[in-house]
Amino acid sequence: MRARELFLQGGIFTISSLTLLLLLSVAVHFPTGRLFFAAVVSLICLIAEGFALFKATQLVWRWSRRAALVILRIWFPGQPTQEFLTENKN
Repeated sequence: MRARELFLQGGIFTISSLTLLLLLSVAVHFPTGRLFFAAVVSLICLIAEGFALFKATQLVWRWSRRAALVILRIWFPGQPTQEFLTENKN
């Protein structure tokens, strides 16, 4: 059964790759197709940049939380912070 699945997957991959290659050759041949292709590629790049910005913002937010906890521990050494009062959540 596994061999049939792999053969079918290979066939579908080949057909879809050749179809995409045909569409790309048509898109490059006509000016309107080039414009549409450029718009699609730029939209994909814009989405990827937005995702990277989102992940970088998440990382900076986590770092700023850690920095704030360290600063609060330095300024107020006797008071327990919220992180010490709760259990770690994975």
